[in-house]
Amino acid sequence: MRYIHLLILMLVSMTGMAQTMPSLRPEVTYTNPEGTVLTGSYPDDLQLTEIQNAPLHGLFYANPQDVEGWDVSYDWVVMVDTVTGSMGNNFFELIHRFDENLDYDFIHKGTYKVRLKATFTNGEMTWHYPTEDMDSVIFRLSISGSRLEFPNTFTPNGDGQNDVLKAKEYQSIVQFHAAVFNRWGQRLYQWDDVAEGWDGRVGGKYVNNGAYYLVVNAKGADGTNYRMKKTINVFTQRNENFIDQ
Repeated sequence: MRYIHLLILMLVSMTGMAQTMPSLRPEVTYTNPEGTVLTGSYPDDLQLTEIQNAPLHGLFYANPQDVEGWDVSYDWVVMVDTVTGSMGNNFFELIHRFDENLDYDFIHKGTYKVRLKATFTNGEMTWHYPTEDMDSVIFRLSISGSRLEFPNTFTPNGDGQNDVLKAKEYQSIVQFHAAVFNRWGQRLYQWDDVAEGWDGRVGGKYVNNGAYYLVVNAKGADGTNYRMKKTINVFTQRNENFIDQ
């Protein structure tokens, strides 16, 4: 293939149509659930070395160079290996896309490869990227399994410590809903963001000390369904902002 490349360059030069051959400089931007942005570019930074939490949003850019006068067709493939410990030997294709850029959400546990190829045509000339003497353009990343845990108590007393009832540990949670009820079954608060929580107030006033009931329905990137029903003990100091619930 490298000899074909040289031949094309020679022919273009001989016909007085000398021009720079087209190429790609692929890049990617990932955004994780915490809002942190991670970037990578070809050829040095195509692999995320740390396992990522889901959902991970990826924007992949072909970033074509010197394509004036050329028609370009793109070929993106997203592949995944969901077999734990397989060392990436069980990949199967998830999607095929043909746009210049690829927008994709990684929401399931597994090891992923994102491959890019392109074909450039100019009249009777055709140029494939990458060539056989180049490394394949493959982005690699892994999405972790899920975890979700809540504390048994919280103390909404304004001291900045344990003031909010929220998940004390969570990882790769792709669906989430939680609600708090009093002992009579009245719903006091609900939320749909795993990073958020309840500050112990209803209508601007803190609830009394005592036992309340947390109900959680969530789903992890590995397919794990979380159905939690647990008692939450509230401990704080009574003041004028308390209400009886």
